[in-house]
Formats: sequence, structure tokens, C-alpha cells
Amino acid sequence: MKSEIELARAREQRTAELATGLRYARERLSLYKARSYGPRMTSPARLRELERAAELAETRLHRAQTAPDMGSLDAEGDGGAAEQEIRGETDEGVGFC
Repeated sequence: MKSEIELARAREQRTAELATGLRYARERLSLYKARSYGPRMTSPARLRELERAAELAETRLHRAQTAPDMGSLDAEGDGGAAEQEIRGETDEGVGFC
């Protein structure tokens, strides 16, 4: 069984990784938005995809920061339902918002 110190270090590392992922997603979104002001064509679907990716990264980071310990990062037992809800997916497939 892991000690409390090892669990705290693992949680810190996971939180740092998620924060890096969030920063990356936000930067990609920002760059794509800037690109849309230029002469090249951009896709509204791609913009929405990048926005959703940034939202999911933010949700993952928030859940990791508010979880009491490493074992509860997905301990809600919802099978990732919160992330599926953000993406607009349901058990029947992809729902349209």
C-alpha cells in the first residue's frame, strides 16, 4: 500500500500534467482563433472541436483538484458520464444540443 506522501506526490504530478494539458488546449484554441482573422480559410467545426477539447481539459483538471485522493479521481462511478455530458454524448450515441 502506498504511503500518504507517495499518494500526495502522485496527485501533484497528475494535477501538473492536467494543467499542462489545459494550457496546451487553450493555446491551440487561441492560435486557431487568431488564424481565423487571416486570409486562410478556417473551419467552424474545427473551432468548436478545439473549444470542446479546452472545456474537457478544464473539467479534468477541476475534478482532479477537488478529488479527496487519487482513488477518487473517477470514483463517482459514473463511467465518465460527466465528460460525456459535456461532449453531448449519451448512451444512445451522440446527442445533439
